[in-house]
Amino acid sequence: MTNHPLPSASVIPGAALLLVGVAYYFLTQDCPQGNYRDLRARGLMPGSAGSKGSFLEAARDPRVWALFVIYGACFGVELTINNIAALYYYDRFELNLATAGIIAGTFGLMNIFARTLGGFFGDKMGIRFGLRGRVMFLGAVLLVEGAALILFSQMATLFLAVGAMIVFSLFVQMSEGATFSVVPFVNRKALGSVAGIVGAGGNAGAVAFGFLFRSESLTYADALLIVGVAVVVASSLVLAVRFSPETEREERHALDLALAERAGFAPAAAD
Repeated sequence: MTNHPLPSASVIPGAALLLVGVAYYFLTQDCPQGNYRDLRARGLMPGSAGSKGSFLEAARDPRVWALFVIYGACFGVELTINNIAALYYYDRFELNLATAGIIAGTFGLMNIFARTLGGFFGDKMGIRFGLRGRVMFLGAVLLVEGAALILFSQMATLFLAVGAMIVFSLFVQMSEGATFSVVPFVNRKALGSVAGIVGAGGNAGAVAFGFLFRSESLTYADALLIVGVAVVVASSLVLAVRFSPETEREERHALDLALAERAGFAPAAAD
């Protein structure tokens, strides 16, 4: 009898996703402030007729497109590495496919905590230095991500390559979390549109970088080097993500109220 593992491998994740989707719909709210329907009823959010306008408003903001490219340089890179890591180890270090796959799997394993770390430290920098602190932290982790990828591309020893890949994996996923520690503050009234555009940057980046690994004139190591340089360049785009002094003051006030409420103190009235 012939075994057919592929259908099971598709059905089980599909069923799990279906259950999570149902649970997500009934057990969560649309955003930290509540559900969109309730927020619209209270006049705290534009109605559905304003959705198109909010998207256009987000699409006209250069900061959104800077974050689009930045997310392509982290999540897009992660997707690319997931696709080629096993083959890279198989070809460059002459490993068997099983061993190469296990080593490549450690790259994705960092997702257990690394992306969360990016958001966590982004919040900490926001508490300490305001919105600019969040942005500068994003630029720093993205820069280290690019440098680590360049280093990884040049490693000719398996042990050193694995070490460089783990450092790279840590920072690429921290960059993803750090990106979305900035996204909610770009435009609160068009948050869904901003998040959607920025999130699409990850897929766009994966497609763009994927062409490098299909080129017959480039080795995988050469392609990784080019991607690393592109990430370093992309880190400079954080300079385009700026916030007005008024926005900084408003967000600082909102943060102080939230911290006071968490600590159990009555929030002070707004001036």
